[in-house]
Amino acid sequence: MSNGISDYGIIGNLQSVALVGRDGAIDWLCLPHIDSPSVFAALLDRDRGGTFSITPEGEWDSTHSYLDDSNVLTARFRTGSGSCTLTDFLTLPQPEGEDGLRDFVLLRLIKVDSGRIRLRVRFSPRFDYGRVTPELVPYPGRGVVARGGDTGVTLSCTGELSVKGGDAEGIWDLGQGDRAVLRLHFGTSEPDPVSEGRAEHLLVETLAFWRDWLHKSGTGFFNELGPHRVPVIRSLLVLKLLCFEPQGTMAAAATTSLPEEIGGMRNWDYRYSWVRDTAMALTALFEVGHFDEVQSYLGWLEEVILKSRRNELQVMYRMDGTGRLEEYELPHLQGYRGSAPVRIGNQASSQKQFSIYGHVLIAAHLALSRDRGSAPEMWQGLSLMCDFARDHWREADWSIWEIRGEPRHYVHSKSMCWVTLDRGLRIARHLGLPPGEGWEGARGEIESEVLSRGWSATRQAFTMCYDSDTLDGSALLMSISDFIPYDDPRMLATVEALRMDLAEDGFLYRYRADDGLPGRDGTFLACTLWLITNLAKQGEIEEADLLLGRVNQVGGHLHLLAEEYDPLWREQLGNFPQAFSHEAYIVAATSLANAKADERRRPERPELFIPGAPHPAAAATPEELADLLAEVARDHAQEGHPDYSGLAAAGMRQKLAEALSSLAAFDLEGVREIPGQTSFWCNLHALVVIHAVLALEPRVSVKEVPKFYRKAGCRIGREEFSAEAILHGVLRGNRPAPGWLLPPFPPGDPRLRRSIRPSDPRVLFAVHTATASSPPITVLTPATLEAELSSALRRYLGREARLDLAERKLVLPRIFKWFDDPGRTAHDVAVFVAGYTDADTAREIREHPESFHIEYAEYDWRLAAPRRR
Repeated sequence: MSNGISDYGIIGNLQSVALVGRDGAIDWLCLPHIDSPSVFAALLDRDRGGTFSITPEGEWDSTHSYLDDSNVLTARFRTGSGSCTLTDFLTLPQPEGEDGLRDFVLLRLIKVDSGRIRLRVRFSPRFDYGRVTPELVPYPGRGVVARGGDTGVTLSCTGELSVKGGDAEGIWDLGQGDRAVLRLHFGTSEPDPVSEGRAEHLLVETLAFWRDWLHKSGTGFFNELGPHRVPVIRSLLVLKLLCFEPQGTMAAAATTSLPEEIGGMRNWDYRYSWVRDTAMALTALFEVGHFDEVQSYLGWLEEVILKSRRNELQVMYRMDGTGRLEEYELPHLQGYRGSAPVRIGNQASSQKQFSIYGHVLIAAHLALSRDRGSAPEMWQGLSLMCDFARDHWREADWSIWEIRGEPRHYVHSKSMCWVTLDRGLRIARHLGLPPGEGWEGARGEIESEVLSRGWSATRQAFTMCYDSDTLDGSALLMSISDFIPYDDPRMLATVEALRMDLAEDGFLYRYRADDGLPGRDGTFLACTLWLITNLAKQGEIEEADLLLGRVNQVGGHLHLLAEEYDPLWREQLGNFPQAFSHEAYIVAATSLANAKADERRRPERPELFIPGAPHPAAAATPEELADLLAEVARDHAQEGHPDYSGLAAAGMRQKLAEALSSLAAFDLEGVREIPGQTSFWCNLHALVVIHAVLALEPRVSVKEVPKFYRKAGCRIGREEFSAEAILHGVLRGNRPAPGWLLPPFPPGDPRLRRSIRPSDPRVLFAVHTATASSPPITVLTPATLEAELSSALRRYLGREARLDLAERKLVLPRIFKWFDDPGRTAHDVAVFVAGYTDADTAREIREHPESFHIEYAEYDWRLAAPRRR
C-alpha cells in the first residue's frame, strides 16, 4: 500500500523541496529547483518514478514529527529487535566552494536508539520525471554517482551499496548507539562521506536558521493562539519553505498532479508562483511580523512590470521569474493511485485574471504603511496596476478558479478590481501623492455594479457570476478584502447560503457547478478557512473554533495541508502542501484569536427580539394559538403564504404580539404528550416568524435582518426560544441547523428537556419560514396530527417536487438536500418520498430506488415570488 498524501513530510532549502514518507522514502524531489524535472517521483508512479528510501527490514511501525520550530523532519522506527531515528533535512544554500558544499545538500542521519536494527537502503534515481534511468557508478565504501543526460547526483555514505542497473541497495545491520550519515549532493563529483561531527554541526546550523527566522518578528502572537499555536507555526514554516531565493517568488505547492479526485483527471502542476497566491501568502506573513519577504516580492513584481513596458501581469511565473509554462502530459507515468494524466506546466498561465492586482495592492498597502522609504520605487508599478483595473474591469476573464471554458463576468474579479483601486487610493493618500485619473470614479462604478448584478435576490447571496444563482466560495473574500463589512446583512446571508449549499461536515466546496471537466473535486480547504475567518469576525466564535479544530485534524500530526479534503474518505487531495491553504490557516487562526480577545472585553449582547406588548392576565392556550394561526391562513394569506400588507392593515401585528407576550405566563409542563408538543411548537414557530416579519419589516427577504431566525422569538415562562431554537432545538431533537456544527442548546441548557426525541422528519414540511419556497402555513392539532403532517408533506411535494418515472429523475425541494432527517442516502430519501406519492409512482420507486437520479430545486428566499413550475 502506497503512502497517502498526508503520510508525507516536507523539507527544503529555499531552492527545492523533498517529500519524505513515514516509511522513510523520499518519493518526490526535483533538482536543482522546485519546478525542475524530478529525480525521485515515486509519488506519481512507484515503478517508474524513482525513490530514495531508508526503511527497516521486516515488521515495523513509525512516527513522524518535526524538531520544534523547524523544517527538520524525524522518523522514529520501532521493530521487534530495536528502534532508530532517521533525521532528514536540507542544508540552506551555501556559497560554492565553502566546505565543498553546493546549493543543494540533503542529509539523512541515522541513529540506533535501542537494540539492533536492520535497515534496507535503496537509492533509485530516475531523472526527467522517470524518463531517464541514470548510469550508477559505485565507489566502494564511499557511495555512488548517478549520471543521465545533463543531470547528475552524488550519494555519499559510509555503508556499502551494491549497484544493479539503475538501482543501488544495501542492507545495514546497526547496533545500539551506531550512527550513519548519507549525503545527497546535486552534481557528479566523487562521493565524499560526511563525518558524524560535521553532520551534527550542519543540523545545528539548519535548526538555528529556521528558528531565528520564525521568531524574528517578535510579535509574541504565538502565545495567544491556544490549541492552534503549533499549526500556525507549521503554516509559517511551510510558506517559507515554498519561497524561492533570491527572486522572492513562492510556489503554490510542492508537487504536480496530485489529484483533486482519486482516479480523476483534475491533476495540475502547482510548482509555480501564482501572483495571487504569493501575494496572499506574503500578506499573511506580513500580518504576523515577517516583512522582508513582502518587500522582496513586490520589488520583483515592480521589475517585471517595468521591464515588460506594460501594466499587465501573467497569472503565474516560473520560480526564476520567467513566464514560459507550456502545459503537456507525461503518459508514461500512471499518476498518484492511477490518477492520470500527469501534467507539467500550466495552461492557466495564459488566462486573464483581473483579481490578481487587488491581492498585490493589499500586500503593497500593508508594506507601505510600515515603510514609506520604498514608495518611490514601488509607486510606478502599483499605479500601472491601478490603471489596468480602471481600464479593463468591464471585461470578462477566467477569475480565481481558472475554469477552462469561456471567460465570464465573475463577481470575484470585479470586486478585486474595486480592491485594486481602493488600495491605490489609500496608498496615494498615505504618501501624499495624486491618484491616477479616473480611479475613484471607476471604483464607485464597480461597487454599484457588483452590488446589483452580483447579488441574487432568490438565493440571497453573492454569486459566482453576474446575473446568476450559482454560489461560489470566493465570495467569502469580499469581506476579508474590505469590499463589504463582515456584519453587512448581505454578507451574513451569503455566509449562511454557502454553508447550507456548499458545506459538507463543515468543509466547504468552491462551487457545485458544471465547469466543463468530468468528475468533481473535494472540499477546498482555503474556502473552509475563509469561512472560519468570516464566522470569527461575525461573532460565531464557538462555531469557528470547532471548525478550525476539524481542519487541525485534517492536517494530521505534521499539520500539513493539501489543497482539498474528501470528507467521505477522510483524506487530503490535491497538491501538497498548499500555500493557499496554509496562508488561509494563519489568517483564520489569528482572526479567531483576536475575536476571542474582543469577546472577553465586551459584554454579551442579547439577540432575541421579544414581542413588545403588555402581558395579558392569562396565557394563550395551545388551542388559541392554533386558532390565531388559522385566522392568518384563512383571512390574510394567498396559497398558504401570508399577505403581510393585509396583516399589517388588519392590525394583526399587535394581536400576534399580545398572544406571544402572554406566553410569559404559560406553563410548558402542561404540554406532555408528543402530539401536543409537536402541534404546539410547530404552530408557535409560524406565529413567531410571521410576527417578526411584521415587526422588523424586511422588504424582500428575511435575510435582510441579520440572523433573523435567531432573533425572532418569544419568552415562555422563564425560558427564551428563538425560531431557530424551536425548529432545530425542540422539533428536530437539538440537531444543528444545515451547515452548522453546533446544536442550538449546549450541554446543561435547561431547554434541552423540551427537545422532542425521536423527531419526526415530516415537521420540516409543516413549518412555515416566511420564504417563497417554504411550506405554506399549516395549522396542526394533537388529535389529527398524524394525518395533518402526512397531508402537509404530500401538498408540499405536489407543489415543489417533480417525479419523472420515464427519465428516472426525482427533482426534490432543496429541504431534502439541507436536512438528512428524511434519509442520509439517496436510496433512503427515495424510499421516504415514495410513501407520500401516488400508488404507481410509489411502487416504481420502492422496487428500484437506486435507479432514480435525485436533483434538488433551487430555494427562493424571497418573501413572495411568482410560482415556479
